[in-house]
Amino acid sequence: MKLAFCSVCLHKHPFEQMLSIASHAGYKDLELIAIPTWIHVDLNKLSPSALEKTVSGHGMKLIALYPGGVDTKSDETIAKSLKYIQSTISAASELGVSRIVFTGNTREEPLDAAIEAYQSLVPYLQAANVTLCLENHYRNQIEFPEDYDAIFKAIDSPNIGMTIDTGHFTSSQVDIPALIDRFAERVRHVHLKDHIGTQSVMIGKGRTDNPGILKRLHQKGYAGYISLELEVADYENSEAYIAEAKSLIEGYIAKAES
Repeated sequence: MKLAFCSVCLHKHPFEQMLSIASHAGYKDLELIAIPTWIHVDLNKLSPSALEKTVSGHGMKLIALYPGGVDTKSDETIAKSLKYIQSTISAASELGVSRIVFTGNTREEPLDAAIEAYQSLVPYLQAANVTLCLENHYRNQIEFPEDYDAIFKAIDSPNIGMTIDTGHFTSSQVDIPALIDRFAERVRHVHLKDHIGTQSVMIGKGRTDNPGILKRLHQKGYAGYISLELEVADYENSEAYIAEAKSLIEGYIAKAES
């Protein structure tokens, strides 16, 4: 398994400052949030070549793009979301990035509309050799194992997989080792977080059994990326936490694989 850095850890920092801090802390592989209405880049305004040049200039490599999910509030919002996701898939292909990651909308919105939208992306994903790694979130359309059951039953494609967010599954009180056993062949990416209740905290300070989760992933043959996500309340400590988390997670990985 390989460690990566998700740019959401520094969501209040500008793009290049985020890159500088992550690189200085020793991270080499980057999962980049590319949500136009939020952070860190808008792929409609930044070409893949310019993006790659900026990231590599800080000694990092893109391994995943996070364009935001499908807004299922209306047909218009779905169409707008899909257009940007299709652009992200194209950019990922040009950049040699094999995965894009996003989650669903609120739990109150129907999953069926999201599934229909995900299905429409399959031809684009196949043509680009990119996998959509759908992430669980607390109180979200994609929260529980049965949500993934519905998605994978409706869409039988190797280009649709799962991102396990360890913190959010903790908040949702999901048995994560049992989930890994059930969906091992679908796991394509991992967000490593630590939660107390619904709050993200520094790795090792919460109730998420990340060492045990990584051990079970390794036992089931997972050899992909473990992407650090921190969304702590004490954001002013993020830089220190990021540096500390690197050695902690590398230790978790080494122990899991021993």
